[in-house]
Amino acid sequence: KQWYQRRVAITAGVVGLSNGQFTLYDLPTFDQIHTLSISQKDISTVSISPSGDLLGFGCRGHGQLLVWEWKSESYVLKQQGHSYNMNSVSYSPDSLSIATGGYDGKVKVWSTDTGFCYVTFNEHTAAVTDVHFRRTGNVVLSASLDGTVRAFDLYRYRNFRTMTCPTPVQFSCVCSDESGEIVAAGTTDTFQVCTWNMQTGRLLELLSGHEGPVTSLVFTQGMLVSSSWDKTARIWDTFQRKGTTDKLTLSSDCTAVVSRPDGAQIAVATLNSEITFYDLKLSTRVGTIEGHNDLWGGRSKYDLISAAAQKRNRCFTSLSYSADGAVILAGGRSKYICIYNVDQTVLIKRFEVSRNLSYDAMLQFLHSDNYTDQGALDLMDTDAYEHGDELPLPGVTKGDFSKRRINPQINVHSVQFCPTGTSWSAATTEGLLTFSLDNTLTFDPIDLDTDVTPQHMRAAVQGDELLKAVVISLRLNTATYVREVLEAIKPDQIHYIVLALPLHHVIALLSFIVELLSSSNHLHFYTLWVSGILTTHGPALKKSSSQTMSTLNGLISGLTAQTRTLSTLCDSNQYFLDVILTLGKLENDGKENCGEIEVF
Repeated sequence: KQWYQRRVAITAGVVGLSNGQFTLYDLPTFDQIHTLSISQKDISTVSISPSGDLLGFGCRGHGQLLVWEWKSESYVLKQQGHSYNMNSVSYSPDSLSIATGGYDGKVKVWSTDTGFCYVTFNEHTAAVTDVHFRRTGNVVLSASLDGTVRAFDLYRYRNFRTMTCPTPVQFSCVCSDESGEIVAAGTTDTFQVCTWNMQTGRLLELLSGHEGPVTSLVFTQGMLVSSSWDKTARIWDTFQRKGTTDKLTLSSDCTAVVSRPDGAQIAVATLNSEITFYDLKLSTRVGTIEGHNDLWGGRSKYDLISAAAQKRNRCFTSLSYSADGAVILAGGRSKYICIYNVDQTVLIKRFEVSRNLSYDAMLQFLHSDNYTDQGALDLMDTDAYEHGDELPLPGVTKGDFSKRRINPQINVHSVQFCPTGTSWSAATTEGLLTFSLDNTLTFDPIDLDTDVTPQHMRAAVQGDELLKAVVISLRLNTATYVREVLEAIKPDQIHYIVLALPLHHVIALLSFIVELLSSSNHLHFYTLWVSGILTTHGPALKKSSSQTMSTLNGLISGLTAQTRTLSTLCDSNQYFLDVILTLGKLENDGKENCGEIEVF
């Protein structure tokens, strides 16, 4: 594979090899400039910066992205995702980090601001089935099929506690109580729930009672709730050690259980695409959501049943309540993620996680022309010596890696709401997806407009395209134009303009308002802008405090100076009015002749 870069002063070529090495050549003499091994897999793609100083490499096999500065021979950026699918996702309590666990046995922690992974733990020797943030936010717990539950310290970036059972088991889920002192994990082979003390790592108790693999655990109000394939959800009193206090019987195998933030309600997902809500104190059912029709969509090339019967194969495998408990997020064996209203038990919105047709189970309907008497054409490997392909084992959705072409089936493995309620994330076959209410994370199409002139700005104001006019004035970077546009906006329109304005424009606008506060006579008008900006974009400005600190300090200084000026003026006017009222009263009463008083 070869890539070339041609500029006035730079002429070079890059050759990427299948063993993970690349070589930089000087053209046209083809003299070798640099050679480096950056991966154990082949280099899939290369890009060269316009200046020619930076080389970008992508390695599909390991999910690597690297940016190399060849003059100083140093990495500018080095990122690597999971080698295969992610199994679980968990938000930190402050919503600044996301932890993920995958089939490759790695636990990765990502920054929600940059989207980059800043630490990777690879102590597990088998697939990681679940990850969980401790309530304090500085510890990540992970459960794995290697029979260990590990605790990772995010301050020192090390595995400081490893918890196991006396007998070899495989763990499927993990959670901790509100204090973070008790850790619980469910098993897939012994059908037990194990509890440990976090401080000592000592095994406290083995909770038995389930007759199938434990699929999910959650602590709420000092009780531990577990779900299992035995069609039951059990409530355990782990602190009093009384065993099972209650058993909830479901209509099908349980796949997930989650607790509402206030702890008064739990939701259980079952294999028949239902979500059942229970009052935890009374242990009574308060509602049910049937998601057959919401999950339907996308048929696999291996499906040999009708579309109507295929609905029964879909189910939810992960649930998450919003911060206020009003809605619930559900994802599972489908390409759709659903958001339901809990009180009304109705679908609010359905998200499609991918439209990549290279994945299996993406098509809504299978074309009859792709089927012959010998079976589906997609199952026939025409490049192999033997024609035809056998069907995979039941339940296998990863694909057969011995084939030359594999098509993994699209699924949603885990979903979770952000603790602040402004975003949610999903671990899918496509990768880690984050959906946010913050419009600063979206692309701004107005920046593509090249006609940034005062004439277009004034035309936008006259055409009531106020948002476009504000953006053009900010891009002109002139206080006169910004003032002209802002003062053409009515006070009742300020909220809607600020709400739709991207964050990088908000920071620029705020800096201009700081200047205008000291020179403009419309003090109340500009304080309305300041109030709207801080109310709408306050949390985002707090996250980017390094960029906005000087602007906010200037805003505080400007408002303080205006407050002092207004206070002095108001006090002077108040005293002057008191004198006038007193003199008028004396004149009316005729008690004293004060003569002529000249008023300034």
